[in-house]
Amino acid sequence: MVTETKTNGQPTVAELMAKIGEASVKGDITEVIRLSNLMKKHQSEIEDAEIARQQAEADALAGERSKLAEDVWKYVQRMPNIKDKLASVKAEGFTFKLDKDDLQYKSVALTVPAIKTKSKKTFGGGGSTGSLKASTGMSRSQLVETYGTAEEKAKIKEAMDKTVERKDSARYVAEKPIITRILGEHPELVKK
Repeated sequence: MVTETKTNGQPTVAELMAKIGEASVKGDITEVIRLSNLMKKHQSEIEDAEIARQQAEADALAGERSKLAEDVWKYVQRMPNIKDKLASVKAEGFTFKLDKDDLQYKSVALTVPAIKTKSKKTFGGGGSTGSLKASTGMSRSQLVETYGTAEEKAKIKEAMDKTVERKDSARYVAEKPIITRILGEHPELVKK
């Protein structure tokens, strides 16, 4: 949005743009730079004017938007068993978007409850000792023994063999991605 008001006797943004165009056509780089610097001084004024324009537009449309929302709600209520259909898939509602140029179908998204997820750090990365066992009923080594592949178990052994000190730490670091994989593939192991 180009503002047409002059500020402190300065040219308007539209006038500056026209002058920059003229200087560009003439090949006067120095004048283009000087005028561009003047434009930068207007930047916050331009942004403020655009924000004010958008707010005024939103205020002007508020009443009509409210009426349209009520009409949309009336149409939705007429849809056969819509509440039951949404409830059957545990959806709380929906939103839809239209293409910009016409009223063709663009997308519909159901509003569903967010699923709480366990942080990967819960199972390695500074979490409290025993949180994995409390969540799954199995220790790290039991999970690896039960669900780990032969290759993964070999990597753990190799990591421990290479370490002279703190073998438990080497084992922990080697097990961490394996535990993450196991829990990702077997979410049923994590008790709700």
